[in-house]
Amino acid sequence: MAQTEVTPVMQQKVGRLGDPCAMVIFGAAGDLTRRKLIPALYNLAKSELLSREFAVVGVARAQMSNDDFRKKATEDIREFAT
Repeated sequence: MAQTEVTPVMQQKVGRLGDPCAMVIFGAAGDLTRRKLIPALYNLAKSELLSREFAVVGVARAQMSNDDFRKKATEDIREFAT
């Protein structure tokens, strides 16, 4: 009986690696950022389409520390990212 070799399916990248840049988000504590922007950035990073020299600068009226923003973004990614 012949054995079938199982090989992992290679995922193809759609698009190309982005150029180094910074993204400024006005309203970084808002709903659009929470539901759309942060999950989209996560998905791009997961697909290896963001440059290693990519940065996000968030501006918001709500005061929060960098750690608080990171914690909030992590929760948003868990809830809304694919």
